[in-house]
Amino acid sequence: MKDFSSNDIMHFWKKEYSSQLSKFSKYNPSDQFHHIANMCAPGHSYYYILNLNDFSLDFIHPNVEKVAGIRVEQATMDTLLKAALPKEIEVIVKKEKIIHEFMQYFKDNDDLLSYKIIYTYRCKGPNERVQTMMIQSTALSVSDSGIMDHAFVIHTDISHLGNVATDWVSFVSLNGKESFFNIKAHHERFDPKLANQEKAALSSELTKREQEIVKLMSQGLNAKAISDRLFISFHTTRTHRKNILSKTNCSNTAELIGKCLAEGVI
Repeated sequence: MKDFSSNDIMHFWKKEYSSQLSKFSKYNPSDQFHHIANMCAPGHSYYYILNLNDFSLDFIHPNVEKVAGIRVEQATMDTLLKAALPKEIEVIVKKEKIIHEFMQYFKDNDDLLSYKIIYTYRCKGPNERVQTMMIQSTALSVSDSGIMDHAFVIHTDISHLGNVATDWVSFVSLNGKESFFNIKAHHERFDPKLANQEKAALSSELTKREQEIVKLMSQGLNAKAISDRLFISFHTTRTHRKNILSKTNCSNTAELIGKCLAEGVI
C-alpha cells in the first residue's frame, strides 16, 4: 500500500491547476475584504488567500499561530499540509480529486464562483494537540480557461464538537442553486448522483428555530445556555433537541453536528 504525504497533494495541484495557468497574478485584498473575511471566520479560525499559480499565500491571517501553532512568517501551503495527520493525507488527496472534477462540471465560470466547498480533517496543532479542523473555501478568481487561480480558505478548529467524521466533502451554493452534500471521499470523483444519498438536505427538514439551536449546539452551548440565549424555557430547548435528533436520524449530538457540517447547515 502506498504511503501518502503532503507532496502527493502538492503534486496533484501542480498537475491540475498551476500547469494549466499561463499568467501569474497576485490577489491584493482590500480592507473591506478583510472586514468581511473576519465576519466569516469567527472564533478559533484563521484564513488565507491561496495563489494557485505557484501555491504561495498572497495573505494569511496572524491567527494561524494561535490555531495551528505555525508562525506567520513560516506559514506556507507546505507547512500547513504537513500538519495534517498522516492517515488523513490519503483521504485529503481523494477529496481534492472530487473537488477538481466538481470544478470541471460547470460551463460558466460565474457558477463556480458562487459555491463554497466544505470538508474536515485532523491535524496537529499547538503543543502537538490533535484537533479537528473544518475547511471552507471558495474561488476568488477563475482564468479564461476555467481554472481557479485564487481561493479564499478558512480553517476553523471544531474539536469541541467531538468525533466528527472526516471522510466527506460538500459543495454549497451561495446563490440558491443546487448544492451537493456529503460526497464520500472513497468515490474519488464528482457525480451529482453521489450526493445527498442518505436523505434530503437537512436545511429543508429543520425549521428556522431548529437550525438556530443546532448552530448554538455546535458552539458548545448546553441546553440551559441555549435557553438563556433564545429566551425560551429549558423544557422547550430539550424538546427541540429531541425533535432534531429524530428528524435527522441521529443518535447523539456528535453525529448530528457532523451531518449538519457536511450539509452546510452550520
